[in-house]
Amino acid sequence: MSSELPTRGRKEHAMSKASELQPNRAVGAKTPIGRLDLLERGGLILLLGIVIVIFSFLRPDTFATAANWRSIATSQPVLAVAALALIVPLIAGRFDISVGANLALCAIVTAAAMSYHNLPLGVAMILGVGTGAFVGLINGYIVAFLGVNSIIGTLGIATILGGIVNGYTGGIPISDKLSPLLTDISIQSVGGVPVLFIIMVIVGALTWFLLTQTPYGRYLSAVGANIESARLTGIRVDWVVLRSFVIAGALAGIAGILQIGSQGNAGPSLIGVTFILPALAAAFLGATTWSPGRYSVQGTIIALFFLGTTVSGLELVGTQPWVTDVFNGAAVVLAIAMSAQLRRRRTGTAEIGR
Repeated sequence: MSSELPTRGRKEHAMSKASELQPNRAVGAKTPIGRLDLLERGGLILLLGIVIVIFSFLRPDTFATAANWRSIATSQPVLAVAALALIVPLIAGRFDISVGANLALCAIVTAAAMSYHNLPLGVAMILGVGTGAFVGLINGYIVAFLGVNSIIGTLGIATILGGIVNGYTGGIPISDKLSPLLTDISIQSVGGVPVLFIIMVIVGALTWFLLTQTPYGRYLSAVGANIESARLTGIRVDWVVLRSFVIAGALAGIAGILQIGSQGNAGPSLIGVTFILPALAAAFLGATTWSPGRYSVQGTIIALFFLGTTVSGLELVGTQPWVTDVFNGAAVVLAIAMSAQLRRRRTGTAEIGR
């Protein structure tokens, strides 16, 4: 019977099948949110509050100040958009390891367009985002149509992009003749709220709308929940996966442009794993809060600001720089482990990154 359903009906059926992958409950039973569920959903927010209280007590003159909150709000938006880029393929069970290198390439393309070719800011930004989307298209084709494992495929692309960026720049950041409209964005605010933070909220809202309020977002979730069920019910799995990488690439392009505004130049230093580690940790740690077992925009941003606030506190109490690296690395490992277990509970498999 399912093969006779219209295409749209079959896709809707796939999404209903995906919802059936939740833990079984008696028919007609209510599903109240108990204390344990509330703790699981809001545990990271509670932990963030505890971290704020502790560091405010330890360093009241430096941590609990408007200047520090502004610094955190200004430093995290780039990583937040990069983390949003990561979760789009993750929802479909794929992993885009090239987001950091793609971000760096897009920043270089945008800066070079202004500095070396005297192009206006708007055109340079279009080129930057377009470059990111094109890299995402390559990633998506390799993974969805050639059947390459997403981790291996995007790792190879990341290595290629790193070589291109280093070869083009010679290791020297591009900073001349950049538009002040972009380079001054890190010191601008609206009503006391940093412009970078406002842009992050806008990008986050648009990403949330795409992932939760559109048919494509539902198809993406269906593919991630049960790829065979999604395929049998009419969803073009390959195209859904390909588009997820294109969207991730475009978001990486936006993050690259924001990075120019954040630091005033574009350089190859962004390629390093250290830069993207907090975004990786936030993507997985975000799946343990708000909607446990699911990657979400809200959870990802909460997780990133938890990490950023903790790192800020550690720096202000005088810890050595290596402590931050250890913290970010441990957060990635712990977050992936927790996310995998929650994914197992929701879908029956802990596999990430087909």
